[in-house]
Amino acid sequence: MLLAALLGCLSFTLALILTPFIRDYFVRIGLVDKPDQVRKFHLRPIPRVGGIGILTAYLLSFAILSLFPFADWHFLQNRAASMGAMLAGALVIFLAGLVDDFLNIRPWQKLSAQILAATIIYFSGIRIFIARGTSYEEPLSFLVTVIWLVCCTNAFNLIDGLDGLASGVGLFATVTILIAGLTHNNMDLLITTLPLAGALLGFLRYNFNPASIFLGDCGSMLIGFVLGCFAIEWSHK
Repeated sequence: MLLAALLGCLSFTLALILTPFIRDYFVRIGLVDKPDQVRKFHLRPIPRVGGIGILTAYLLSFAILSLFPFADWHFLQNRAASMGAMLAGALVIFLAGLVDDFLNIRPWQKLSAQILAATIIYFSGIRIFIARGTSYEEPLSFLVTVIWLVCCTNAFNLIDGLDGLASGVGLFATVTILIAGLTHNNMDLLITTLPLAGALLGFLRYNFNPASIFLGDCGSMLIGFVLGCFAIEWSHK
């Protein structure tokens, strides 16, 4: 429990410190979302790269604590493969969103990246089981798992239209999962979700109205995908 709390506090602090530096850097180089009075009503150019700060804070919290001898990671030893697959899938989603934030790629290209990420998750063993013991278990399970992850990813992407909305919903969803982890004393779940809650809380400081940085597709899709993975991995437990 102490390790999970430290991860959450460290991730929150990192997001709080790193986000303004990331924001100011992208403003300085001119990679910003400009208002157009048609769909974008913010008053000044604002970078939409919040996902960079959230992902960096999340990963750095683990990297920093791993340097200290008191950090006991035995809770996650049996989940190394699934955690690696989640990270690989999340990076695919993050990079696809980041490219879209800068280049506005076509919807089918984003969908292809989402299906690829969901496929990585499925073949790592994180899947929704349907009709076990039947001949159509594998294709049906694959289809439902991919649809679930794609829908979760796009749900957060679609609601990211107001300051603090997608990141706030993501925080509430993460806290809900945390409560489930606390109720069942599930340390794996606490260790993996508390840093996400911390990163989202730290980012919200700059994303509340009036926002000085947006989540962007790299952030909104990342949150939806990761929460979808958590729901599959721990829903049976």
